[in-house]
Amino acid sequence: MFELIKIRKARRLAHATIAPFLDRNLGVSETLQAGDWLQPQIIGFLATLVTLLAQRHCGPMRSHALAAVQSKVLNAVTGIGPELIGAEICLLSSREDPAFATGALGAVAFVEALSPQSELGETEPTPVPADGTLLRLWEEHVEHCLRRSPAFG
Repeated sequence: MFELIKIRKARRLAHATIAPFLDRNLGVSETLQAGDWLQPQIIGFLATLVTLLAQRHCGPMRSHALAAVQSKVLNAVTGIGPELIGAEICLLSSREDPAFATGALGAVAFVEALSPQSELGETEPTPVPADGTLLRLWEEHVEHCLRRSPAFG
């Protein structure tokens, strides 16, 4: 029962953190398809960001709970089905894909820039896309990769 509460809280928090960056390019986001998001650096960034936010604000979670949070949030953001996104994360991680690792490291920097002093259970302030460091990291690990997709063609 408590695990379900943690999952719900983590999903809301992660989506609230990512949403302002998605809303910046609303017209472009609407033209993107699930396949446009299926790039190792983007997946590494988003999956790691969701995991770090969940663990930071909800405490330790079992692997299946973290997987549920990742799949729901990434499905909402990218449109990629939960099974496919889970398989991609496992595959890229096990292959030690360099682009996936780059995205994961970018997510670590993003969370550190988001709120370096936050404690377990603290409510994360909604990030402002105008914040230079956060915006640069988002652009580097998400928007730059998306620009290569046909939606930007």
